[in-house]
Amino acid sequence: MTLNQLKYALMLQRVGNYKLAAKKLGISQPALSIQIQQLEEQIGVKLFDRSTNPISPTLDGAEFLKKSEEIIVQSQNLLNFSGELKKDFNGTLKVGIIPTLAPFLIPLFIGPLQEDYPHFKLDFYELITEEIVKSVKRGDLDVGLLSTPVKSSGIECMALFYEKFYLYCSKDNANHKFNLRDVDHKELWLLDEGNCFRDQVSNFCDIKEIRSHKNFIYRTNSIDALIKIVDNKGGITILPELSTLTLNEEQEERLKEIDERNKAREIGMVVIPNYDKKRFINKLKEYILKNIPGHMLKWEDYEVIDPQINI
Repeated sequence: MTLNQLKYALMLQRVGNYKLAAKKLGISQPALSIQIQQLEEQIGVKLFDRSTNPISPTLDGAEFLKKSEEIIVQSQNLLNFSGELKKDFNGTLKVGIIPTLAPFLIPLFIGPLQEDYPHFKLDFYELITEEIVKSVKRGDLDVGLLSTPVKSSGIECMALFYEKFYLYCSKDNANHKFNLRDVDHKELWLLDEGNCFRDQVSNFCDIKEIRSHKNFIYRTNSIDALIKIVDNKGGITILPELSTLTLNEEQEERLKEIDERNKAREIGMVVIPNYDKKRFINKLKEYILKNIPGHMLKWEDYEVIDPQINI
């Protein structure tokens, strides 16, 4: 028994004529006859007295069709309800996001998204890459935002945008020209070990091993902290593009293009195959892409640095 068969029987009851009912339903008269006959065989009840003109339901048929109408109404209500769910986005999405991205990306899209979908709750967890991947696999997180690609069994990656790298130097070095090959590693401030951004910077700066020659050591996963250290202690660091959008005018003057081809990192989403909450994740993706600077959506102008994440 199908909902369509119930709808066909109700239409036949309404108009009392096979030819007219078939026309209103947009099907052929033989097809309608076959469907009504199959329905009667399935339920073991003769629904219509075909000897009358117009065709009318039998006593048992009338009772069956009355209940059928209730079911059709309920099915339409259920369909309408599912449509409202899609509009309201009334639910929670648990999102893991790396520290070098969180404070710069989230403010770009969270306002517009919450204004358009006030019942859409986003629960952010600021974690390093390895913790995000493990939490997504366990189901503790619905999706991760990090530097991709990620090589890990049971994980799928979706690229979103590309973030260019810049050199950021102290006031003393503001007028100098830099070549990566000439950067004194003693002057280079990096994030703490275990952070994929540090690994990417180490790779394209060709730093095989970093030994601290400073009396002042600060282990951090915060890009903002690196900026403040360079401002106050001197030296050089590497910044991803989104972090540069929050710099003041004086700090912007200390941004330097990296020599050779522009280097960038790919930012993407990680999910498990056949992931749940697909429409929530797609909506998050939509608002990220809609609010990110347009030039960051293209990879062709960059040398994309593989984070070499294998978990």
